[in-house]
Amino acid sequence: MITLLSGGTGTPKLLQGFMQLLPQEEIAVIVNTAEDIWLPHGYLSPDIDTVIYTLADIVNEETWYGIRGDSFVTHEQLLNLGFEEFMNIGDLDRATHIFRGELLKRGLSLEEATQKLCTALGVKAKVLPMSNQRLSTVVVTSRGEMNLHEYLIKHRSEPEIKQVRFEGEAEPCEACVSAIEEAEFVVIGPSNPVTSILPILSLEKLKKAVASRRESVVAVSPIVGGKPVSGPADKFLRAAGIEPTSRGVAKFYSSVAAHFVADASEEEFEVEGVEIYRTNTIMKTLEDKRELARFLIEIMR
Repeated sequence: MITLLSGGTGTPKLLQGFMQLLPQEEIAVIVNTAEDIWLPHGYLSPDIDTVIYTLADIVNEETWYGIRGDSFVTHEQLLNLGFEEFMNIGDLDRATHIFRGELLKRGLSLEEATQKLCTALGVKAKVLPMSNQRLSTVVVTSRGEMNLHEYLIKHRSEPEIKQVRFEGEAEPCEACVSAIEEAEFVVIGPSNPVTSILPILSLEKLKKAVASRRESVVAVSPIVGGKPVSGPADKFLRAAGIEPTSRGVAKFYSSVAAHFVADASEEEFEVEGVEIYRTNTIMKTLEDKRELARFLIEIMR
């Protein structure tokens, strides 16, 4: 079994590559939940949904959120009624939120609700929320504090980021720790290091579990040609005091990952105690995704 640490973009593309090479039963994914939020209709867990939709082969690959071919009748009617819904939520996607929210209201844990969603959608991989407790990302900006969705969507990533912090007290799901301990190797995917991976590693037990497997951990850079592949990751990296380069990300992960993969276009660099590999990390086609997954398997086995 291999275990991936994932957010909602970048890593799901890599996950598609692994799906071409391994049975889903041999894949576990520990997913960031610090972007979760209750909405009027249900419970949104965007990164979990993107991972599940990817594994179910229904993800909208144009946006990397939501379901391919979804309709937006409810969203459009809400806007017509004067309701401010700044997130563009599809009808099928909304059903997922309602289903999950009702399960949580009945007393099921997020882990249990996630498993029920996987079963309903035919997903065989092990999809694990990082915690059953709430941990929320707070973005401190020049326009005040806001959650990540407000920053990225409502404010279009425009305000200056002064700080990113996580609110709440959370413990990792025990299944997450087991997935790290039992994995052949662990992949830190090319998701945003600050908003997607750092929340997972901010859980002390989980970080210790990953660090204990350091020689079997490989991280993939989200930087290509000196710039993030998607989103304003450079803003978040600078706010966290991390150099927004592949070298900076490798150094950031160096306490938990002894191996780091950078894009072949990046300038050569060194980080003490870290083995640096170079290959194509741009995942435009399914072949790109499969070859990057194959490369990771080859260097880690």
